[in-house]
Amino acid sequence: MKILQLLHVVCAQAFYKWAMNEISPMHPDVPKIMVRQQQLAEKYRRVWG
Repeated sequence: MKILQLLHVVCAQAFYKWAMNEISPMHPDVPKIMVRQQQLAEKYRRVWG
């Protein structure tokens, strides 16, 4: 189960990184994406650590 959570987090992080590269910095969803990236980073540390 831990492997599936880790896989989900890694895939989600890759998606959000791609999304940040593709959208305009002035897009209204940028703050939400940044918050989600921080949440995923914290979840990655909890699962991996």
